[in-house]
Amino acid sequence: MVFTQTSLPMFFVRSPDGPSFRDGMLSDMVSMGANLRADNKTLFEFETSQGQRAGTSSEFQISEANVYFQMDLIPSILVLYIDQTLTPLNANREAFGLLQGLPGDSYVKMGRMLLPYGLRLLDDDAFIRNRTGYNYDRHDKGAELGLEPGPLSLVGNVTNTRASVVGSVVYRQWRLGGSWARETTRSKSKSVGAFGGATVGRLTLLGEADVITEGDTEKLAVMVEMSFLVLKGLNFKTVYEFFDRNRDVPNENDRQTRLTLGVEPFVTQFLQVGLFYRINNFIPQNLSENQDQLVLQFHMFF
Repeated sequence: MVFTQTSLPMFFVRSPDGPSFRDGMLSDMVSMGANLRADNKTLFEFETSQGQRAGTSSEFQISEANVYFQMDLIPSILVLYIDQTLTPLNANREAFGLLQGLPGDSYVKMGRMLLPYGLRLLDDDAFIRNRTGYNYDRHDKGAELGLEPGPLSLVGNVTNTRASVVGSVVYRQWRLGGSWARETTRSKSKSVGAFGGATVGRLTLLGEADVITEGDTEKLAVMVEMSFLVLKGLNFKTVYEFFDRNRDVPNENDRQTRLTLGVEPFVTQFLQVGLFYRINNFIPQNLSENQDQLVLQFHMFF
């Protein structure tokens, strides 16, 4: 809340007619938050040399609308947290109890929760998110143990269907870590990866690579992101993604790449807009994965 009210926005706007909304504190012990993300996605025409064609289309949609509640039953020790998705599906995403402030700066949570793995990018369509299966649509009932003494962070999670571990070293200017995850159901698919990030002045770099094993097939997902803060609240972003669907098959037969260019103005303390152009490249017979995309995004939050 402090970051969004101070350092994040281009402009801090106050209401001219009275008090301005500042945060979601309902009382000293209860707080709430919410966000709404609406966008327009335009897919551009793609035609193969054999005459197969996917036409231009444009669609408005609400990609997410969520509300969040936190009850500090015993401040800094015992917390009840609820994260409810209202659309596109009305579903509970998180509902857990958190016991924190334990020895070694550790914590325990139990209930329904999002699962730890790699970088928690916002883009659920990123290869490192949807190909590993760890994104904001994937949650489960289970328990999580975290240990965070100083710059070290170690998180382990076990649910009804999965187990994962994330370890990292985190400093102000850089971070480096690794992840491991495995299905506990019959499929027994697993993922292992490394991630990192660094900030140099106005430039921020992020990267992650994951090897995904499903049966006898080994896959590779890679993401590299570069963001440049032109001025306060105005961020330019470039993202390159690579996905190899089978490392035993030559890349020219199954390689998929994306290049995303965009700008993200955080206009006020409660409003972000974004404009992104994505260049897709895949085998010609897959028409939809070769269509370039233009995305206009509108995001309100508190």
